[in-house]
Amino acid sequence: MNMARYGLFGPFISLLFVLSCWTRISTGATLSLEDKLQQLETTLQATVNQLQEKVVQLEEKVAQFQATNVQLEVQIRQNNEVKDDLVSSVTRLEIKVQELESSLAVLLHPKSKAEVLTGSSQSAVSINGMPSSCADLKIIGHTLTGFYSVVGNTTMETVYCDFSKLPGEAGFQKWIGYDDVKSAPVYFYVHRNTSFNESFIPIPFEVETLNVGKAMNLTTGKFTVPRSGTYFFSFTALASFPPSVPEVFCLAYLYWNGVKIGSGGVEEANTAYLQSSPFSVQSTLKLKSGDEIWIQINEMSDETILYNDAGDLLTQFTGWMLDEEIVASL
Repeated sequence: MNMARYGLFGPFISLLFVLSCWTRISTGATLSLEDKLQQLETTLQATVNQLQEKVVQLEEKVAQFQATNVQLEVQIRQNNEVKDDLVSSVTRLEIKVQELESSLAVLLHPKSKAEVLTGSSQSAVSINGMPSSCADLKIIGHTLTGFYSVVGNTTMETVYCDFSKLPGEAGFQKWIGYDDVKSAPVYFYVHRNTSFNESFIPIPFEVETLNVGKAMNLTTGKFTVPRSGTYFFSFTALASFPPSVPEVFCLAYLYWNGVKIGSGGVEEANTAYLQSSPFSVQSTLKLKSGDEIWIQINEMSDETILYNDAGDLLTQFTGWMLDEEIVASL
């Protein structure tokens, strides 16, 4: 019988085979008890030895696998180190190229200090668009260290440029902050001088105190954004209610391109004679050129009005541009 093909189960099969033979022999001939025990002991010892050999072989394979795994981890770590070195080298080379380009531009198109101060000469070197960094300013010929305005992602920004250094050197450029630059001012203040009680339409206004930029249309009640940026709006009114009513209310909404973006209102119960309550709506919004903003009443109880009398200025709408997305206006 070829026992090698049975692997770990070979010893057990051998034991079963011996027991079977012993059973057959015992039927034909009688063995002493001592001989039987000796046979069993020999068989069991052989089985134990075979199992121990298998365990040793498995331990050797596990050790080989662990050694291989360690080698792979070392190789991966070395590869990562090489990758980091390559990235650092590429970064240094890119900075060096920028420095060489800036130095070459200055050498090819020199500009004296007197020319910088008087503006009597213009450099032939140009960049794509407005300067966005000290490096751009250096390329177009600036050499005086100081504060400059550059174009950021959406706004104008102030940077400090130290032109005694090269681009890429520490301290060459320091960001200072945002510039409050607007291509033109935009702000308005309008109000009504008569009462109003219509719903589901933009509230029109009758008196224009301020309308710089002419973005607020009093007749339609709509503000049309002239330039992209961040705007603030505020609406206030006085709701006047009829007397002896269990429940009264008035609710106004701020609309942005037809979508409700804010609201404000008031609700009262068991009203008295000449009872009224003020309410307001405020919002700060980031808007695009052409967006429309307005106020309208969607919910108002019977006989409730926005009370106004000439000179009272109780229904007011005001707004202004906080900052302009200057890049969109260039």
